[in-house]
Amino acid sequence: MRHSLINRNLKLPVPTRLAVRRSGALMVEVVVGAVLLGIFLTSVGPMFRWIRDARLTSDRHLFANQELATQMEQLAALPPSQITDERLKSLSITESTGAMIPDARLTAVKQPTEDGLQRVTLAITWVNDAGMDVEPKRLTAWFPPASEGEAE
Repeated sequence: MRHSLINRNLKLPVPTRLAVRRSGALMVEVVVGAVLLGIFLTSVGPMFRWIRDARLTSDRHLFANQELATQMEQLAALPPSQITDERLKSLSITESTGAMIPDARLTAVKQPTEDGLQRVTLAITWVNDAGMDVEPKRLTAWFPPASEGEAE
């Protein structure tokens, strides 16, 4: 045993630390550690689920934007005289977007503008996992008016 500095001359063994009986201290530490681990694990599960849901929502918005851009590019490749109401009503969601966004609906509206252009607005909406309609993603483009001499 170590001797304290005070009793070095007396050569009596005096412990520097009093012997304190610590029965059950390890068990308390284990219980506290288990409780903290349980709290951590119960908060991690919902956090990962929230991250997954946010990622899925973000991916759906991205797919909707890409679908709108693709549909609008296909319309822009047509002569202005072929951009008719019937053509716009026949537009539909592609299979890849339909697989990613269940219950997606594509709508198209053509309106003449005061300066003679054709304003075409495409919109995609769908029902989210909570059963609520998502605010539509929209894309608008202006096309030249259909000239009289163009072939249909």
